[in-house]
Amino acid sequence: MRPIRALVPRRRLPRLASPHSKTKQTNMKKILLAVALSSLSVAASAEGWKFAPGLTEPGFKYEPSIALTASSIKPHGADSATAYGVDINFNCGLIQTPDNRMRTHFSVSRVNEDQYGATIVELSPRYTVPLADGFSIGAGPSLGAVRLNVAAAGVPTETVFAYGVVAGLNYRKGALYAGLDLGARRTKEKSGLDFDSRAVTLKVGYNF
Repeated sequence: MRPIRALVPRRRLPRLASPHSKTKQTNMKKILLAVALSSLSVAASAEGWKFAPGLTEPGFKYEPSIALTASSIKPHGADSATAYGVDINFNCGLIQTPDNRMRTHFSVSRVNEDQYGATIVELSPRYTVPLADGFSIGAGPSLGAVRLNVAAAGVPTETVFAYGVVAGLNYRKGALYAGLDLGARRTKEKSGLDFDSRAVTLKVGYNF
């Protein structure tokens, strides 16, 4: 699999993945799958879950928050980059626990580097546990897409499917919202391009 730092199509510069690299990639897939299944098993063990409460439950409250984001992203095989964007999160209106612990995060961010650009769109439903004094922690899978623009002749702009896991610490009190997310992302390779990466994201915004 060729990382984003490769600036020419694979047919011009083939790169053979080493057995060690393939093993690391397989292990990462297993970790992502295990975390996603764990979050689903926690959800499945709860009783009294509500389906489509946003449509069927009068007075359901989404309690949305919106925040500006700044991320440090480390693509596989490339230097770290900074991304800026926006995060909107709210109580999930499709599936919900009796005590409203499912919270959906929708984010859009943009990386602009000299050699490439990437627009990242992700949706992440998370099981969230309240702590104290407005703090909570949440974790869950993420699904989305990455639009890649590589600054090299003959390399097409591509959109690749993305999936991963995210865990975050949130603070919601009064009008203030803040958060810190840690995430790992895998992408489906297309035209020799991928955007497998890890990310740390800071968020500051407003509670409605």
